[in-house]
Order: sequence, then structure tokens, then C-alpha cells
Amino acid sequence: MADDHGSRPVLIGLTGGIGSGKTAVASIFSGLGIPVLDLDLIGRQVTGADPEALAALVKAFGREILDGDRLNRKRLADICFSSREKTKRLNDILHPLIWQQMDGWVKEQQAAYVIIEASVLIESGGYDRMAATIVVMADLEIRKLRVLSRGTQTSASFGSIVKMQCSDEERRAHADFIIRNDGTVEMLKEEVERLHGLLTDQFRS
Repeated sequence: MADDHGSRPVLIGLTGGIGSGKTAVASIFSGLGIPVLDLDLIGRQVTGADPEALAALVKAFGREILDGDRLNRKRLADICFSSREKTKRLNDILHPLIWQQMDGWVKEQQAAYVIIEASVLIESGGYDRMAATIVVMADLEIRKLRVLSRGTQTSASFGSIVKMQCSDEERRAHADFIIRNDGTVEMLKEEVERLHGLLTDQFRS
């Protein structure tokens, strides 16, 4: 974990498997006054606003990912989560554009550290850009119940996404900090606040 960050905010990566609660953790950090950037949201914005990105996706995955001239995100996700090779192809197209957007955002922030939230931070190699990586973890069954309760995924689609994401063992290997999210919201908030204190002490200007 590096601590020589000069005048730029330190980048702290935040990741976790689907249903782990990383977005809840990001929200708590935001409530503590820490700037948070959601790279998954940036990715959606890039595919919606960048004609070159859309053209590259069509070339890679075919016109079936389109509804007219617009990207059908669910169709793209169904295709890309069908194999690791296709997931990697998607990442290779989008991640250079996402990193560019991230760099511009970071330059505008006035904070000792910022949180970079991304579902595939480890899979994409993006953890190498971070001074430290936080991994949010929870038991698989708890994660599944959370996801299914949202009504946006089926049991089958949840399983497909889990298979395309890295394993908990890989996450642990790349984690500088692990936050468990198997308990109550109050317990999660206490754990994030404790970690915020550690990071503030580590990276105070």
C-alpha cells in the first residue's frame, strides 16, 4: 500500500462480488464526506454517449446488442457474461475510456483520499492503479438473497454473474482491507467508520 501521493488524492479501490454490499459501503464513505466515483456508472455513460465506443461494441458483439441505434444493455450483458473471453473483450473496449474519465474526475477532487468503486476492479487489473483496495465480502447465500430481492436478476442470471467474477480467494489475495457485510447496517457503518479513521491517518496531507 503506497502513501506517497503528492498533491493528488490517494485512490482507494472498492470492490466486491454481486450482492456483497459495496454500493452500501460507498454510500457510507460518501456520507463521511469522501468523494466516491462509481466506475460502473461511468461505463454506462460511456456506452451511451460515445459513438466510437458503441461502434466498437457492435463490431465485437454484433448488431443484436442494439435496439435501433441504441444499446440494449441487458442483451449486451447476457452476451458478455456467457464467457470469460467475451467479458474480457468488453473490458478491453471500455476500460481505457473509463480510466480516462476517472483521471479527469480525480484531478478535480480536494480530499486526502477518494473511493473508486468498481465491480470488476480486480478482474480488470484496475487494482494496480489504486494505493489500496477494499474488498466487501459476504456469504454467497446472503448475497443471492439480496440480489433476488431487488427483482432485477433471476437465480440463473445471478449464478452466471458469479461465475464471471473472480473468486473470494482472488479477492482476498488483492485486498488491503476486508469489510464483512453479513450483519446489520449499524455494524457495517461502524466498520466503515473505523476504516475511514485508519485511511485518514494514513493519507492525511
